[in-house]
Amino acid sequence: MELMKYLIEILVVLMMIGGAGGILYGVMKGTLAFSGRTIQFAALAVVLPTMIVLALEGRMSSEATTGIVGVVVGFALSSMTRQE
Repeated sequence: MELMKYLIEILVVLMMIGGAGGILYGVMKGTLAFSGRTIQFAALAVVLPTMIVLALEGRMSSEATTGIVGVVVGFALSSMTRQE
């Protein structure tokens, strides 16, 4: 079980690096505009993996994890109806 936890944590950290690195690469190359959506995706790409790692390590209680998941889902879904 301990090995599985570490594998999940490594995968999540790689996802975080890939998300942030992909945004940075797209902005530097010029194929991606640095807009509100980009900042929103960057926040999700960093906050969610960080929260998962902290929850797996036992540094966050289940109540805090549930609250942050609710906030992140609300943040991600709140602007779906708005057009940029």
